[in-house]
Amino acid sequence: MGRNFVVAAWERGRHRERRLREVEAETAEHAVITVAASGLAEDHEVVYEAWPSDTPASNLRMVLKRRDGRLSTGT
Repeated sequence: MGRNFVVAAWERGRHRERRLREVEAETAEHAVITVAASGLAEDHEVVYEAWPSDTPASNLRMVLKRRDGRLSTGT
């Protein structure tokens, strides 16, 4: 059984509002991949932050970009 994570996503370099989504996952990394794979990421680099809903100070930040239909880490 996983934990509840809050995942915030926004496009890098653009002044957009963060999109928040709560998901159940084993780790923060799994929570980010769940949200990224669901189609929030398009052709832009997207910044994701994930944290356990009960421990907001413990967060993870990842930058991902879709390339050739697959997710990869941004540079």
